[in-house]
Amino acid sequence: MKTLFLLLLLTTTAHAEVLLKDIGIVGLMSHDIFAWDHKREVNTENGRLDLSTIFDYEGGARWKKGGNPKNGENSPVWTVTTGLVKFYKNELKTKSPEEARKNTVARFHGMIKESFTRITGLQFPETGINQSVNNVEQAALRGLHDILPGRVNVYGRPVMRDFALTNFVFAKFRLNEKEMNQVIPFFNGDYAEEYKAIKIPFSKKTVNLKAVDGAFIEKWSPYKQEDMLRELGEVGEGRRTLADVSFMHHIFDLASKAICPLGNEWMPQEVNCF
Repeated sequence: MKTLFLLLLLTTTAHAEVLLKDIGIVGLMSHDIFAWDHKREVNTENGRLDLSTIFDYEGGARWKKGGNPKNGENSPVWTVTTGLVKFYKNELKTKSPEEARKNTVARFHGMIKESFTRITGLQFPETGINQSVNNVEQAALRGLHDILPGRVNVYGRPVMRDFALTNFVFAKFRLNEKEMNQVIPFFNGDYAEEYKAIKIPFSKKTVNLKAVDGAFIEKWSPYKQEDMLRELGEVGEGRRTLADVSFMHHIFDLASKAICPLGNEWMPQEVNCF
């Protein structure tokens, strides 16, 4: 009940235009909270926004390469990841590795606040919840994959005007500022077609992200994907607000847990956590 009350207080009155950079920022946010081990069916991330997906993956040996290889499977996420790695390297010129990481994490939090609001219609929480993230929250986050654009525009590139975000050839394509700031389509109640047949490199296999997410949602949450997408479709049509979406309070709880600094030295420590 308390969460629902806060949700109403912290909801924006109208949705802002969602930008491509928001997909990269919130995408990296999700990687920093969840890393799903399909075989063991457990989350191997720590559920906190401390950039462990970059700095702690494989004991920290891969931070120069963006950490978890998953961060290099999508062009907007890769652009955000490499931007933060570059920022960290610059911080190392004058600061210790510990201080440089703390500053990089703080920068990431600042980036998340705006992108989170544009995608969810909610103000980013200011108070943390001292609990572990759970699979219902992961399912809710997967429900928002409706917003993923299939194709994006590029500007000032020889011979190329756009590309599919699911094309592995462009997975580590660095986008420029104009490209990252392009407006993408809002929720419409379905996945872009490109995500329904993602080609696996060097094989004849394809993956249907909508089907994968649907199975996860069905198994780990009380929701059904078709109901979630129907609600988001109504949001896109202007017949429902994001605050009125049945699973949105889980997204707010997820973010509140992810910013809790208790027991985590890398997080901004001024956040109160209960």
